[in-house]
Amino acid sequence: MDRRKNASVIAFVYGGYLMRYVYLIIVVPFYGRILGVAEYGRVLASMSLMNVIWMLVGYGFTYVGMREVSKVQSKRETNEIYSLHVSARLLLGVFGGCIGFVATLCSPVLAARPLMGFLATALGVVSALNLGWLFQGRQRFRTPIMIEVFGFALSLVLVLSLVRGPADSVWVLASLLVAGILSLMISYGLTTAQLGFPRLRLTGIVPLIRNSTMLFCYSSGSVVLTASSTYLLTLLSTPAQVGYFGAAERFATIGLALMGPASQVFIPTITRQLSEGDKDGAHITTRRGASLLMGYGLLVFCGAMTLSPYVLPWILGAAFEPSARVLQVFAWMFPFAAFNEFVAFYVFVPRRKDRLLAIVGVISGLVNLCAALYLAPRYGAMGMAFARVMGELTLSVMLMGVMIRLELVNLVPGAQRAVGMVRFAWGARPQPGASKDK
Repeated sequence: MDRRKNASVIAFVYGGYLMRYVYLIIVVPFYGRILGVAEYGRVLASMSLMNVIWMLVGYGFTYVGMREVSKVQSKRETNEIYSLHVSARLLLGVFGGCIGFVATLCSPVLAARPLMGFLATALGVVSALNLGWLFQGRQRFRTPIMIEVFGFALSLVLVLSLVRGPADSVWVLASLLVAGILSLMISYGLTTAQLGFPRLRLTGIVPLIRNSTMLFCYSSGSVVLTASSTYLLTLLSTPAQVGYFGAAERFATIGLALMGPASQVFIPTITRQLSEGDKDGAHITTRRGASLLMGYGLLVFCGAMTLSPYVLPWILGAAFEPSARVLQVFAWMFPFAAFNEFVAFYVFVPRRKDRLLAIVGVISGLVNLCAALYLAPRYGAMGMAFARVMGELTLSVMLMGVMIRLELVNLVPGAQRAVGMVRFAWGARPQPGASKDK
């Protein structure tokens, strides 16, 4: 029964994500053809800044909050968690706003249109205040999807009504911000009706930040640096290269985002099973999640390698033809990213291995950053894409090593047999200097 329920919820969540695809199928060609390469690159750089602010203000709270809410039953305890997380995000929102202001002025691409950077910063703070983590932790998976679909529809109407040419690129950010604020009002209204008003306070914020630091370090290493790739490229290369990279990354991000809905179901389910002492059930659920993600990663890899040269120019126009080659480089990232998503959020987060995640995340982020600083000025969009692949590959190698050391490799379908074969082959080799008779 549990399996059927999970399958039905996952199907609904992916149905919601199908609406995101419909939205992007409409707006991405619209942006590419109406705004042009340079101005669309500016929009994508703004969205990259928005993602960084979102991650900084969120500070790892999402998975900590989801994990804690999934274990409580009473409304009073849930309201305590809700109030504390809202208070912490509002406080960090002030720091995020300051960082976004400075980052806008430091980027030559955004400094030419600073209002876009400021709107992107506000959008990042608003996005960080969303309550998806609370609905998911309470097993209310359908509610955030319906709110998100409402936001898509509203922003689509505003964008198509207000954006008429390259000079109107600022209205892209303004439309998204208006839709985000209205969606936020709906989610807070529903939550207040169910749990009561959040009691804002300063007490408890520091311990929450401390408890979330390990997951934030993982995010800052493996997510913030990747989310900021387009913004970073504005500092290292030309506006045209920013446009080519940003367009390819937009499609890559769509592919990566489709791993998210499954985690919204699997993470609280695995956490609940472990808290109830059902380790066998948690292992079975984890392996199912592994099979789903690994298969998806390989499927997207094949699709991106074969279809990119035909699909991107057809959708965005002939001016974006170089983006197809960039997306083919990104294709190599998907199998590694799928493995990393599985290990980080299906294995380590429910089992509270936050410190290990922080270490490997920071190391892979540094590899990504060093590769980007070397490759992007020399090879532009292609160099930045190669840097992303190198970061994901490094993270996969380290995570696999940690899983083998913690004897958790049996959670990866087929991995235990492969490791056993490698160990057997290594052990079968004669040691240096050993006699053949032995």
